[in-house]
Amino acid sequence: MSELSESAAGQPERSDPEALRRALAEAVERAAGAAELTRLIADYQRRLEEVARAEAEAVTKTREAEARLKTAERQNRQLAKQLAEQRYQTEVANWKLASLQDSRWSKLGDAIHSKNPGSVAKTLKAPARKRPAPRRSDFKPEIPVVDEAKAIPAAPQPKPPQVSAPLAEHFVVPKGPTARPYMTVAAIVDRQTEALLRYEWRLVTNFGPDNWEAMLDQQRPHVLFVESVRPGPRQGNGGRWLEALAGETRALRDLVAACRKRGIKTVFWHSGGAVSRGVPAAEHFEWVLTTTEARAREWRSALRHDRIGVLPHAIQPRVHNPIPAEGGRTGEIVTLGTVTPPGDGSAAWRPLAGQGDDDTAYDDVLTAYRQPALVIAGADAEPRTIGEVTACGTPVLQVRAGAKGEEIVAAAEMFMADAERLAREAHLAWRAGAGVTPLLDPILDTLGVPSVRGSGVITAVAAVAGQAELDHLLAQVSRQIDRPGQLVIVAEGLDAGLVDKTVRQACPGLDVVVRVTEEPITRGAALDRAVRLADGDHVAVLDPRDLYGEHYLADLVRHFASTDAEVLGKASFYAHLPGTGATLLRQPGAEHRFLPEVAGGTVLARRQTLTDLGLADVSEEWGEVLMRQCRTDGVRVYSADRYSYVCVRDSAEGALLSSARLEGYVPAEPLALLL
Repeated sequence: MSELSESAAGQPERSDPEALRRALAEAVERAAGAAELTRLIADYQRRLEEVARAEAEAVTKTREAEARLKTAERQNRQLAKQLAEQRYQTEVANWKLASLQDSRWSKLGDAIHSKNPGSVAKTLKAPARKRPAPRRSDFKPEIPVVDEAKAIPAAPQPKPPQVSAPLAEHFVVPKGPTARPYMTVAAIVDRQTEALLRYEWRLVTNFGPDNWEAMLDQQRPHVLFVESVRPGPRQGNGGRWLEALAGETRALRDLVAACRKRGIKTVFWHSGGAVSRGVPAAEHFEWVLTTTEARAREWRSALRHDRIGVLPHAIQPRVHNPIPAEGGRTGEIVTLGTVTPPGDGSAAWRPLAGQGDDDTAYDDVLTAYRQPALVIAGADAEPRTIGEVTACGTPVLQVRAGAKGEEIVAAAEMFMADAERLAREAHLAWRAGAGVTPLLDPILDTLGVPSVRGSGVITAVAAVAGQAELDHLLAQVSRQIDRPGQLVIVAEGLDAGLVDKTVRQACPGLDVVVRVTEEPITRGAALDRAVRLADGDHVAVLDPRDLYGEHYLADLVRHFASTDAEVLGKASFYAHLPGTGATLLRQPGAEHRFLPEVAGGTVLARRQTLTDLGLADVSEEWGEVLMRQCRTDGVRVYSADRYSYVCVRDSAEGALLSSARLEGYVPAEPLALLL
């Protein structure tokens, strides 16, 4: 801030807009350098602290090992003493036995039964010779000597771990959780559908025609879900059900009949192919699902009943999400479906993995979705695959049938030349994707299977100071397409009744909680009070000075379904300075990452997590304090995209300039608030 003031002071006229712009650009550049140095110092300090902790842990473990060694030595000495005593007592017993056997009276029996009693008599007259009794001092404790086991030296491992648990920055196929952990579904599906459904319930697929009876006894599923699986690299269940699905064996028919006897709901999903091909298998099921309403009409005509539903192709947020692949994007262009290359051979595009007979595992295909800079989809490309690719944040250029290679190259070059347009198109395509979880709820209700899961109600909290901030806040809340279920406002210097009336008029039907403070209160303390009044599953902190696009909450809350983060927000966002008209982009590239911090005005957290963390009693730095507390408590924080939010401040002070890039002296809304 001081550098900005000095630079501005050096100009001939402070009101000169060009001078102000140059001064601001210089301040941004200096602040970026200072911020980079600050980050390097902080990173060096963090590494020093980690080394110190590692050294302390090593010293502690060494001391513990020494203590255990001393204890073992004491135990060995005690055991050696006990062993020596036992040897002494054994020797005494043997001596007593020998003495008893050498006594004269013990030989009388020999004399009575002997045929030569004279020799025995001479023995009895001879003096008894006994060996001396053993002495305890002759039996000293001795620790037995054993061969020492040679320790295998540890080889250095310079390669870092593949996944960092606290800050995993690349995509890894997760193991859970499931949306309905109480439900078990036995499924005959391909690998693609298995990835779609494995996070919806406890999915059982490791059974075949030879062991399905044991599976029913052991797993006791609620639903049997069978897909119109086709032969190929992605066939599921080891391909053991292909003959039964084709009607060549009775295994599937017997399985469905056994499920009906047990009260297990049976569902057949026609995910693709000709209807006539799936009828022989589907006619035995209680319910049939298809992907479109047009196909549903075909099935009603073929089966002559109305137990037909629609389950369209959808995405699974746990695996179809914008979290980048390890190493980021390769920058190449790949094709999906049939794409005509240019005749001059100027473009050498390779096909996207997982098409046709390509036997790439589907988990690897999920990584391949995230690597190219652009996917060119032909007219025959599968819409299901296009939806999955766009859900992974990869832009897709769809070309019409019959498009010439030169036209496709020109369109691709135009896309690749405009990085901002590419990012915006990718984000809008991601937003248009539909998750499978809500689509399954009405189907389960129709089947009569209970479907209970978290509702995900959002409570928006804010601290306002004055009528202008209140009006601006309500304008941001009322424009949301996914409105919060509750709004909690802590106001300063306003009448409680007037605030309540204003809020209810602007946002009818919203659960409103209003508290007014009689004395001045910091923004952090007011927000902490508002959080403790919230009732929703998630709490969104809104800053009444900033702009929020209509898709802000709808976009941000989706990341709870795709990550295991407890706090969401934006580390990269646009900031606007009305005084100079400048628009900045803070931390470009810090999107879709698990990061140490996000902006306070973008926090969306699980209510219990935010309540446990608490908000500091400070005015402007409460967000930074919250992020430090998250790092201390090990709370995972995820930074989403940079869109649908604009930070508005009168001056670029503090952390706003750090790692910022000047986008120009233009309004921020066209850049950030995508419709």
